This record gives sequence, structure tokens and C-alpha cells, in this order.
Amino acid sequence: MGVVRKAASTRLMGVAALISIICLSVMGASIAYLYSGRIPCQFFGGGKLCSPRIRQLAPMPPPRERTDEELAAIALARDMLSQPRVVSPNAKLAFMFLTPGPLPFEKLWEEFFRGHEDMYSVYVHASMRADLKNIWRTRVFDGREIPSKKVEWGKIDMVDAERRLLTHALMDKNNEYFILLSESCIPLHSFDYVYDYLMKTNNSFVDCFDDPGPHGNGRYVNKMLPEIQRQEFRKGSQWFAVNRRHGLLIIADSVYYRKFRDFCKRGEEFHNCYPDEHYVQTFLHIMDPLSISNWSVTYVDWSEGKWHPRSYSKEDITLSKLTDIQIIDENVHVTSNAERLETRRPCVWNGKKRPCYLFARKFLPETEASLVKLFINFTSATHGP
Repeated sequence: MGVVRKAASTRLMGVAALISIICLSVMGASIAYLYSGRIPCQFFGGGKLCSPRIRQLAPMPPPRERTDEELAAIALARDMLSQPRVVSPNAKLAFMFLTPGPLPFEKLWEEFFRGHEDMYSVYVHASMRADLKNIWRTRVFDGREIPSKKVEWGKIDMVDAERRLLTHALMDKNNEYFILLSESCIPLHSFDYVYDYLMKTNNSFVDCFDDPGPHGNGRYVNKMLPEIQRQEFRKGSQWFAVNRRHGLLIIADSVYYRKFRDFCKRGEEFHNCYPDEHYVQTFLHIMDPLSISNWSVTYVDWSEGKWHPRSYSKEDITLSKLTDIQIIDENVHVTSNAERLETRRPCVWNGKKRPCYLFARKFLPETEASLVKLFINFTSATHGP
């Protein structure tokens, strides 16, 4: 009997020791997570568990000494972001159109804006305007051009044009949200829906994710150091909607902008880096990561797997197709490495799952008449976010 009790006691002690080891491991991982925000895979056996997906969650390096310019930029940002948000009683949405020339959907936008004349502003950067005659067909866009300069795809010119639009729009103190759109964009909802969606949240909507592949972090170059660390480098769609504070931060920045101007370029030396896909995304991730949505409110269809997104023709314009885009409530990111890892996340607006998109692109000019005809039907389906 004594031998049996001793054996049982030994087994219990072994089980207790095993449980203690497991608890200590979990506690260690938890502490590492709390202090680094990431889970070290070695706590859970390494090997297969330390896949590239897990390895990217390795502990962050220790804090580094920042340059004087960085500290000045961070001090300015912290002061601005700590101020309570004061919204004008006459708050407006600023619609900023970045286009080479004509806007093929003027009639559609005219319908969208109708009856809300005191609630929006329009700004147009037409980079090829000097080569064109009078191009505006509606009063909504007539006289809304800003002084524009040439924009070449894939160069810092694109970011310069975005900042130029922001600067002009920020001159109006009543403009509260700033929406960047292209000539091929269309509205997916009524003006009232869009206005409430943006005005009733404190977040900016900037597509921003960590892509470990060649078209993400593979575009990073070490010359961006020390201000921009590789683990801070982000990628995303250029079509943003930012609040006033974030807009001011973007146009006031020179420290991080210079890094992208000088070292994010086309060509093998710079890893074929495109500034419009990285600058705003990385800058706001560094300055205020908890106040950006990590998805764009402008829908783009990359399902064809090409360098450019799918274009919608006249045959694609049906009420059911537009409604299908309207009700999408998850945003999807796919890494550009061989693994092609797909991440799906719900679009959470003020703590609730909501449709992700307010606008969509790329629609061909031939679709305008069909879209105008369907506009009231597909925008009346939604009454508020």
C-alpha cells in the first residue's frame, strides 16, 4: 500500500511540475507580448510553428536614439493629436480629385452633391490641364481647379499632388474630412450616408498593412534609416480619407517626406518603390497608428492579379453588381511573397461591423449614363452607417 501511495504521489508531483512549466512558458510569452506587442514563437516549440507568418511577430528591437528633426516632428504631432477635436458647426467634406484632365463622371457627381451645397468643397488637380481647353461640363467642377503640376506615375510627383490638394483644402477651416479620388471613382452611397460615415468617427481611413513580400517590405532600402525602420514600413492603396489633424500632419511633414522623395523611386537600386503606395501609409502608421482604419473607403478590384486593377465597362453596370460592392464588410490583404497569405478583417466603424466602402474605381467613361440612371436606386438602399 505504501509503495502504491508513493508511486501515485510521484505521478502527481510530475504532473504538477509539467503544469508549472507550461504556466511559466505562457506567462513568459504573455510578458513578451505586453512589452513588445508581439508573440515570440520560440515559446511554443519553434520548428514549424516559427513559420514566416509567425517569425514576423518576433520581438521589436530596443528603443533607439532619435535625431533632433525626428523629435521635433514627434513633439509637434503629439501636441496636435492631444488637442480635443473641435468640429465646426458648418463642417464640410473636401472632395479632392487627382486627374490628368477631364472628369468623365461629372454628371454622376452632380447628382451625388445635389441639395448639399453647404456641406462639401471640391478641389481638382488636373496635371494635363495646360494641354486642354475648357473641360468642365457642370457648375460643381467649374472653377474648382487648383494650380497643378505634371504628375508622372510611380514618382514622388503623385505624393506632391496629394499634398498640394490637401494644402488648398485645409485653407478652408470648415473642411473636416479630406477624400482623395481619381477620375475613375464613383460614389456608392448617398451624400448623407457618406457624410455621417466620416463625420461620426475620429478615425482616418488609410489602407495600411505590413507586407513581407517583394512589393511590400522588399521595396524598403536601408538609406531610409534611421528615421524609418524596416519594421515600420507599410504599404496600401493611395486613396485615403483623412481627418483634419492628420491632413495637417501630412502637409507639415518634411522629415519623413524627404526620405521617400530621395529613396523611394523606380529602378532596381531603389527596389522599384512607389511613393504613393507607401508614404502616407508609413507616416501615419508611425505618428498615430491607433487612429487609422487600415482600410481605404474606396473599393478597388484586384481579383485579376494584374499590375492594374480591374476596369468596369458598360456591361458590368447592374444594380446587383453595385449592391454587391456596397455590402462588402471585410477588407482583404494578400502578401506579395510566394506564400500569398490572405488576411480578412471586418470593417469596424465605431465598434460595430459596417460596410467598408463609400466609393469605387476603376469605371470606364462609357459607364456614366448607366450609372446616372441607376444612381437613385442603388444609393437609396442604404440609409445610414
